[in-house]
Amino acid sequence: ISCCLHGQLLLIDRLTMWSRIGFLLAVGTVVLAFDREVAKEHITEFRVKSQNLHIDALESDLHELEEKFGNLSPDIEQSDQNRLRARIRRLGLTGKCPLHEVSCGGDWPECVHNLLVCDGHKDCHNGMDENKFTCSDDIVKEGSSFSGVTHWSSCMALPDHNTYITITAMHRASHFGPRAFVRAQIVNDVSHDFLDHQQFTYTARGHFIFGTRQLVLIPDGKAPHRFGIVCSFNHGDYDHGSCRIVTEAAKQECARLRVSREYKDLEHHLEWHEH
Repeated sequence: ISCCLHGQLLLIDRLTMWSRIGFLLAVGTVVLAFDREVAKEHITEFRVKSQNLHIDALESDLHELEEKFGNLSPDIEQSDQNRLRARIRRLGLTGKCPLHEVSCGGDWPECVHNLLVCDGHKDCHNGMDENKFTCSDDIVKEGSSFSGVTHWSSCMALPDHNTYITITAMHRASHFGPRAFVRAQIVNDVSHDFLDHQQFTYTARGHFIFGTRQLVLIPDGKAPHRFGIVCSFNHGDYDHGSCRIVTEAAKQECARLRVSREYKDLEHHLEWHEH
């Protein structure tokens, strides 16, 4: 009996031991599964925090760049660039060209004859002689009007006065692009104390040279005098020119004026600023 009892006790102990082992394994499995879930949560949380930190850093860098960009000077307008280039050309910093030739501009000196400008064939290496700005006839379009204050240095004893130049007609032959032929009305607004106002208003004819941007006007036969007007529009736009009043025969300079466009035509004004 004692032997049987002892055997049963051993069996019970073994069963108890295996039960404990099974319980521990089950607990371990549950704990391990729980630890994995916790680890996943921690990893996910870490990744989210890392991404948030990265986004915050990017936003900070972007804000800093926006501040730096805001402190930069604004872009230079194309019209300002054109005026600066024109001033450089007038100062002769791009090289002098022989008589009747014009500079192509660019990084090295190059000249072409003014009769080759706007003739339909590119002669300058950079195409300046045929570009839109060079060959535009906006300056001498019918209806274009310019005004300025005339200062006489010789030929006539007149006080400074306003002068108005209005293009009344323009013709540009398709086979001769370098020139445009024009007619104009000249009005000199002089006080009656010095000269009859009507006698100092006259018509003129002439031409515009696209290569040199020069307008030449000769008074018609009924004009009260024989003074011509030569205007150079070399200020980088279509709206400003420097003019000389000269004797028709000897080309003696009598007076000077700087003219600006009269913006009676608002549509033209807006069209120019869209360029």
